[in-house]
Amino acid sequence: MFDNFLKEKSDFLSKTDKSKKGSIDGDIKKLISKINSSKDFYTTSSCAGRIVLLEMRSSKKYECHWILAEHRKVKFNEIFDALKNHKSNNEVWLKQQPLILHVACRDLESAKRLLDSSRQVFRRAGIIGITERKIMIEIIGSENLETLIKKGKIIPDEKYLKELVNAANWNFNENKKKIGKFLNIGIPPYL
Repeated sequence: MFDNFLKEKSDFLSKTDKSKKGSIDGDIKKLISKINSSKDFYTTSSCAGRIVLLEMRSSKKYECHWILAEHRKVKFNEIFDALKNHKSNNEVWLKQQPLILHVACRDLESAKRLLDSSRQVFRRAGIIGITERKIMIEIIGSENLETLIKKGKIIPDEKYLKELVNAANWNFNENKKKIGKFLNIGIPPYL
């Protein structure tokens, strides 16, 4: 059933990164490398987590505009200045998004091993697709923040906006710790 898994893996991993950023996030490179070094797995998409300001031009994801997108903790002034300088009446959301990984697994046994390992750290992990060639799993961190902060004018006062930025940074740091913990757990048999 999975005879062509290694060829498909090789073909996929040799493709150009088509993400908006164009590269793997620094905080997740070791984990991605570890997963991709196994004969049983390869990553198809990943994000280590990020903090963003997103202008909602419509309900369609591809029509949204990224005002700020950082794969690290942010400073209050970065957020505040970006909001002040952004001239639009559209909604702007502050989002802190956690790790997300999509991993192709050779078979059900390898998928189960990866899920068992990931669930020691991340609560949200499951099979999202099964084909004749592979089983796809998704692993998502639980630390996130998503709130409307501007609609024509900045909604929260400066004190509350600082609290939101602090909460986003705290979540980002917790997410980063979990990536390290997951990297150290390994996947039996260990990668």
